[in-house]
Amino acid sequence: MEQTKMRILSAAAKLFDIHGYHGTSVRKIAEEADVNVALISYHFQGKQGVLETLMASYFETLFRLLGEQEATLASAPVWQRLEQVVRLYVLFHCEHAAITRLIQRELSVESMLAREVMTLYMSRYKHGLASVLEYGIGTGEFQTCSVDRVVLGVTSHIVYPLLHPQMVRQVYELEPASEEFSDWLYTSVLDFLRVSLLPDSRSSTLFHE
Repeated sequence: MEQTKMRILSAAAKLFDIHGYHGTSVRKIAEEADVNVALISYHFQGKQGVLETLMASYFETLFRLLGEQEATLASAPVWQRLEQVVRLYVLFHCEHAAITRLIQRELSVESMLAREVMTLYMSRYKHGLASVLEYGIGTGEFQTCSVDRVVLGVTSHIVYPLLHPQMVRQVYELEPASEEFSDWLYTSVLDFLRVSLLPDSRSSTLFHE
């Protein structure tokens, strides 16, 4: 049973990424997964149930990894903690690029599902970054700044290239699914954070209070 559910979820993620949620039928998911269409209703109560399961699995996996990392880095220097949190976010988003794109597309449309995702997951998503930033500001290791704006800047920095893979290929001449791209993205986000947070970096007023 578990293998069947995973096949359905994998097929749906692929088709949602190519055709969009509304452009993908339950029958197409069943064909891609090579299962009887009735099994989708049985396991997920329909297409929206598949989408909700994909989203829940995505966020809960990320939060579990963040929790495990926090436990191992609790006594590490704050910049090292921030580096590792950023690396986790970048690698997770790149490894799950199709679901990242799907979630961002759904969040861009006003809907009950988007509101539920925002309520259930986005504050926890923000907390993974914000907690380290707030700690560093509190100890004086980071410059005082708007944490919300920095988190928004980091999230946009990571997500935007994944939403526009063709731009990455044409403008940056990188393959979005490559290790080279994830390394470049990680380095780029850290450069942004150095300027925004570290007193001895080049002055930036955009994110300061």
